[in-house]
Amino acid sequence: MKNMNVLILIIEDDKYMNETLSEVLKDEGYTVDATTNAVDAVNKIKLSGKEYQLLVLDYNLQHLQGITGLDIYNIAKKDNPQIKAIMISAYGKEKDIKNRAKSMGVDMFIEKPFMITDLVDAVDELSRGNFKNHQDSMMSY
Repeated sequence: MKNMNVLILIIEDDKYMNETLSEVLKDEGYTVDATTNAVDAVNKIKLSGKEYQLLVLDYNLQHLQGITGLDIYNIAKKDNPQIKAIMISAYGKEKDIKNRAKSMGVDMFIEKPFMITDLVDAVDELSRGNFKNHQDSMMSY
C-alpha cells in the first residue's frame, strides 16, 4: 500500500483524463484532489489549508487564456518550496517547453499519450523521494 499521507493535486483540463488519473491514483492509495481549471487550482493551493506534496500538471490548459501548468507550479512553489511536480503534455516534443519545465524545477515530464502505469511509477518514485533514479528514463528529461 502506498503512503496515504501523500496529498496530490491533479490539474488537467480534460475532464475524462482528470477523472481517470484521480481514480487510478486513489486506487493506488494516494489522497487526491483534482481540478479542471486554474482558478480552482490556485484556490486549492492558496486557500484550502492543505499542503500538497505533489502536483500532476497538464502544460496546456486550453480553456485558460495564457495560463499554463508552469504558471500554476510557480504559484505552488512559492507557498511550498518542497512541492514536487510531474508535467504531462502532448507538447513534450517541443524542447523549449521541456527545458523551461526542467529549469523551473519540475521533477518529471511525461509526454502524452502515455501509459497510466508510467504515471503511477513516476508518482511512486517521487512520493518515496527517489527523484534521481529517473535521470535516464523516458519519464524524465
